[in-house]
Amino acid sequence: MKAIELLQKMENEVLKPLMFKANFKNDGEIWWKSSEEFSLVLTVQKYWWSTEDKIDFRINLGLMIPPITKSDKKRPEITELAVCVSQDCYLPEELQFHKFKNSIGYCIKTGDNTEEFLNLIKRDFETFIIPQLIEQKTLEDCVDFYKDVPFWNQRLDRFIQEHKFKLMNYLAS
Repeated sequence: MKAIELLQKMENEVLKPLMFKANFKNDGEIWWKSSEEFSLVLTVQKYWWSTEDKIDFRINLGLMIPPITKSDKKRPEITELAVCVSQDCYLPEELQFHKFKNSIGYCIKTGDNTEEFLNLIKRDFETFIIPQLIEQKTLEDCVDFYKDVPFWNQRLDRFIQEHKFKLMNYLAS
């Protein structure tokens, strides 16, 4: 199986069912689940140097403030996120390197063992990524989760303060 077909199989047979089961919405490469205060966001980012025989990709996870709403006309961009970390922020250190992982994310090649790869991805999502992601039910939960993640903890605090300021100005006018 070509690497590009393996990635599509992973998205269709692992990612899509698990994300829908966790009540995430989808628009192309972006998945989100919104609350009143924020949206949890997940994307699959393929690197530009990938070919159909070798694909390097990562899972971007984070949150958007203000939340994505049904009335939004355009799909949110990854650059608009208050926090955007890779899957490694959600995986135990001992699982951050294996046959299909490297320092930038995952790497699959034409001829790789399909079942082995899909099982590892399924484990990463079912056991680590989705449970930790959906535990973030309030902004306080998010602040607590990212408190030890350099740069992103400060960026999240700034987004929260800016959003509160915008809300106060809106209510005052």
